[in-house]
Amino acid sequence: MGFTGNDNMPRLARGLVFAVAAALVSVHFAKALGRIPADPAAGLTIVAACAAILALEFRPASWPRAVAQLACGFLAVVPGGASIGLLAVPVGAVFLQGLWVLVPPVLAAAAWVEAVRTDNVRDIVDMCITVLLGGMALYAVTTLAALAARVHGTRLTLTAAAVTTERLRIASGLDADLSSGLTRIRELAAKADPNVLDVLLTDARATLAATRATAADLRSLSLAPESASARALLQSAGVEADVVTGHTEPLGPAGTVLATVLREAVTAVVRVGDARHCQIVTGEAGGQVMLRVASDGVRTAALGADVLDGLAQRVRASGGRLAAGLEADGRFAVEASVPATPASAVPVDAPELRRATALYYILLAAFCVRTLLYVPAALIAPAVLVLAILCALQVVYSVWEAKRHSEAALVLFAALTFAPMHAFGQNWIAALGLLTGSLLIALPLPLGVPVVAAALGVGGFVASADGTSAASAVLNALVTCLIVYGMLRLARLVRELQQAGDGLARAAVVGERLRAARDLHDLLGHGLTAILLKAELAVRLRDTDPSRCRAEIRDVERLAAQGEHELRALTGGPRDLSFGDELASAAAVLAAADVVVELEGDELPVPSAAGAVLGVVLREAVTNVLRHSAARHARIAVTMVEAAVRLEVENDGVADAAVAAVVVRGAGSTGSGVGGLTLRLAEHGGTLTAGPDDGWYVLCAEVPR
Repeated sequence: MGFTGNDNMPRLARGLVFAVAAALVSVHFAKALGRIPADPAAGLTIVAACAAILALEFRPASWPRAVAQLACGFLAVVPGGASIGLLAVPVGAVFLQGLWVLVPPVLAAAAWVEAVRTDNVRDIVDMCITVLLGGMALYAVTTLAALAARVHGTRLTLTAAAVTTERLRIASGLDADLSSGLTRIRELAAKADPNVLDVLLTDARATLAATRATAADLRSLSLAPESASARALLQSAGVEADVVTGHTEPLGPAGTVLATVLREAVTAVVRVGDARHCQIVTGEAGGQVMLRVASDGVRTAALGADVLDGLAQRVRASGGRLAAGLEADGRFAVEASVPATPASAVPVDAPELRRATALYYILLAAFCVRTLLYVPAALIAPAVLVLAILCALQVVYSVWEAKRHSEAALVLFAALTFAPMHAFGQNWIAALGLLTGSLLIALPLPLGVPVVAAALGVGGFVASADGTSAASAVLNALVTCLIVYGMLRLARLVRELQQAGDGLARAAVVGERLRAARDLHDLLGHGLTAILLKAELAVRLRDTDPSRCRAEIRDVERLAAQGEHELRALTGGPRDLSFGDELASAAAVLAAADVVVELEGDELPVPSAAGAVLGVVLREAVTNVLRHSAARHARIAVTMVEAAVRLEVENDGVADAAVAAVVVRGAGSTGSGVGGLTLRLAEHGGTLTAGPDDGWYVLCAEVPR
């Protein structure tokens, strides 16, 4: 087979290679065992040669191995008297090594040996075709197995390469769109001149808008983060959420539109506040991606579809449709469907797979020639017609994997195999191999194996009725069956591995984009919000308190420099987040917004890994306080709890539970919200809870030390 035990090739591929080789040898091994009582020397010689040929299959492919197998084969054929068909496996080894120059002399020697044994030209041609067919089949199966091993072994490497490429692409875009904006802000702030504040404010607003737009674009490939945020929002409002995902990521532009529909539909459910259960279902059919949000809220239903008129216009603009209204069971449902992003071009098969498929067609042609050798002259025409139909069925349903009318095709295949078996001669038994191989491919193995066993039994019975050895007929059909199954199953395995690798790479790329979007929102978005807030405060202080105005401008410079550092970290540079600095920055930003801040535990030595995660949570919490609430007091507390670090952020700006649920999620924003933070903390073994408590809004996060 040419593979060592350390290879990562799927076991199925390795097993199929050996099964085909063993099948090619098994007929000769069985005959040799039967010869031992009458001719022990010849029988044992063939048995030993067969065992050696199979044992050499476990050695790495090389020209010495091919020569050794040829030697064993001719030892069994010439002195031992074995059939020259035993040379199929050595010829396969010759093909694998590319020793094409040896094939003609090997076949000539085999023909000469057979000519010495018989003067029937038809028998000589039949045996030579048998050797060539077996060698080509073993070559094709081994090549496919090697390809499967390579695809399986490189899938993670290709996935990593896809992520790296996407990271570089994202970094390039961020550098072009955002880095220049931060640099301008820092350079303007470095002048400490109140007269530049108007320009600085304009740049800060533009850079923040670009950050949010970029995050939205990065998130557009997937509905997953929006679904997670929707679940968190509903649960925060006391609504039981049932999310059923039936679409395939990534969605591309369709994901952007459906994310908006999902966000607005769930926000409407929470704002009304009378629902107890909400179901979110996605699916794909007929080139459309569909989203359905259904809730049992009575007041929500009373709102009717008019609430979503603006959203319906956006969906229609994307070529989709949106409907909302009461259903027969009393639930209010919002349903949207948009055209799916066109699928990427079907991946081109690897050269090895194309060669193996072409070789399979050659094998089918050779099979037809070999089968026709023993068909009576008067029946050649109908035999050719039947063979053409069998080959067409084989190609369409087994190679091309057509599904339509496949059951009827198998029935027709079986009828055309068994019906003419008595009339079309001894080699027609090979058609039974095509049939049984196709059955193993088409049927689940628990069903396919007994069906194949029954078919072989019927074939053996028909052969014995014609005076042919039933055991020999069944073995020959079984060899063909294993060759057909091995080649077609391995071809499908290669495609399955390629599709799985492509899917893994796509998922990794989506994950990388979501990571970048999340970091843009959690890191850069917060910093720019703080810059904007301080710049606006500096403008108000420009005429009344020049010294404090300049202090705020210096803070803007510091925050802009920090933003540049974080942008480099986001695009792959080193990241060094100090949780102590994050606490100080959060307190300063809140104080600048006239929020009285109480800090607890800021002197505790928080481990850097936990601090990096909690720093992101702190930024999100402070951003929500600034953006959505009317807080006047806030409390930030850090405590050590057993083996975890706990962060609590409280504010008195949100009292209503339904409104609070919308606020903490950041409805209408492009950020991550509680759903994104929950996912981030879960990645590090942490937890997040958030909700109103006695007139305050409390967000609590825990992460292992």
